[in-house]
Amino acid sequence: MKEEAGRGGTRAPQGTPPRMTPQFPADVTVTRLSSSIHLYCQSDPPGSLGPRPLLLLLPWLGARPGAQAHYLALYLACGFDVLAVESSLRHFLCPCLGQRRAARVLALLGDLGALARRPLVVHALSLGGYTFAQMLLLMKQDPRRYGGVARRLWGHIFDSLVVGSLDHMALGVSQLMNPQALGPLVKATALLYFRLCPGCTVRHYDAAVDAFWEPPVRPPTLVFYSHDDPLCDLARLWELLASWQQAGTAVWAQAWETSRHAAHLRLHPKDYRDALLAFLGRLGLAVPPARL
Repeated sequence: MKEEAGRGGTRAPQGTPPRMTPQFPADVTVTRLSSSIHLYCQSDPPGSLGPRPLLLLLPWLGARPGAQAHYLALYLACGFDVLAVESSLRHFLCPCLGQRRAARVLALLGDLGALARRPLVVHALSLGGYTFAQMLLLMKQDPRRYGGVARRLWGHIFDSLVVGSLDHMALGVSQLMNPQALGPLVKATALLYFRLCPGCTVRHYDAAVDAFWEPPVRPPTLVFYSHDDPLCDLARLWELLASWQQAGTAVWAQAWETSRHAAHLRLHPKDYRDALLAFLGRLGLAVPPARL
């Protein structure tokens, strides 16, 4: 695994003004497939070399539209169309609902007309990685049904994965609370819920995590993380990346000594974009300079 050291390495100073929400190109069409699933497509320019790849964006739980827009704008500028799928807290706390959600996303990816034949890249952030783990579990359980989607996967991008114990998962859930003073109570409640209902929670989490550690497909993978992320057991993350490498997965990582969970693009925009564009180039999905 090649780990690139981040040059920023510091938190944004207090009082830093929020960035303006980026504007999408005028030719972007937004199709609302549900209240939490949106498809962003651009019209093909004259003389285009072929259909654009499709990016499946799985943001962190509770991601606001303005925050998601920065990722959307980045990929649209890179020549991708984007399917953005938000998951809610109920999809995580009730794994059966989460698995139904994953099945619906897989069905959409296989039933999007011409989009269903395009190269597919997945970008999952924080607990969005759990949604993708559910998708991997279904691909593993039913390869005949979902093999078409699996064969189209050209690359995985994981940002701020929640890796470790149930305690890390509960902490991730508690971070969604506003006001933050409710966080400790929510964490304690989530842990109690996990322990009282292991048959409908822990067993499903373990199966999804196993599918993530031993996925049915192994395309090149890029991982963004920081050494001071409280939601991630760093030693366990390194163990996960090493296991992927040992199984033949090409893995690259962009790490920072100091950053903030699911905020690396905001805090370290140059490092983030450079690593992402280099990775897309390795996949054969390099961006023409005029598009950047």
